[in-house]
Amino acid sequence: MSFAINLIPKIRIALLSLCLFVSSVFLSWVTFAQFDFAYPSLYYVMSIDKHIHKYGPQNKYKKGFELTNKPEQVRLFSAINHSIHNQGQGLNKITFHNPQGQPINRLLRNPEVIHLKDVANLIDTFYMVSYICLFSFLALLAYLKASNIQLPSIKQQAIGILSFSALCLIAVMVIGPITVFYALHEWVFPQNHQWFFYYQESLMTVLMKAPYLFGAIAGLIAILAIGIYLVINWLVQTYLIKSAK
Repeated sequence: MSFAINLIPKIRIALLSLCLFVSSVFLSWVTFAQFDFAYPSLYYVMSIDKHIHKYGPQNKYKKGFELTNKPEQVRLFSAINHSIHNQGQGLNKITFHNPQGQPINRLLRNPEVIHLKDVANLIDTFYMVSYICLFSFLALLAYLKASNIQLPSIKQQAIGILSFSALCLIAVMVIGPITVFYALHEWVFPQNHQWFFYYQESLMTVLMKAPYLFGAIAGLIAILAIGIYLVINWLVQTYLIKSAK
């Protein structure tokens, strides 16, 4: 009985850390979403221009995508980013243009629109869970402060989050990034909805150089999330220490 009672504060602290971790990922996601997930910066780093030049002409359904330039491709990515953060509105109206500004064709086919609406629903769920975690973090923090329960040190928190991140990274590398990517898609998306698209059938996939771009974006989000996690921890520790004096 006494063991269970002594375990309760540790569980609360663990929940606090978990809620803060999810909240940090959320804040990192929201930050990168404002800048189109660094797509303009990753464009040349990941040779997306060469990728589009190679696979654009191979598309079986839509021609002329290779005629678009970087500003137009960045605009298209931004339009998709905006739509999936707004319940998928306007996805079927996104049109690509040549450098002279003349419209060529709609960017997305119906299966791609359906998939991106699934993504939009997933983002809405992620936001809802993140709001709950953020509120829970603040509530737990207030409770622990009122109960005068000492939180783990920043060093302990840093070791914990870095160790967890390292284990996740090792697991992904051992299993294979592409295998993990496919498994996650099979898990979260409806079975009767297409989520895998060959470059020759999807301009969306070509534009995003999927799944390689997603790996780079995930890495950037993780790095910023860890930074946010540690900074908030430092602020919490400083606040609690000053309040206790």
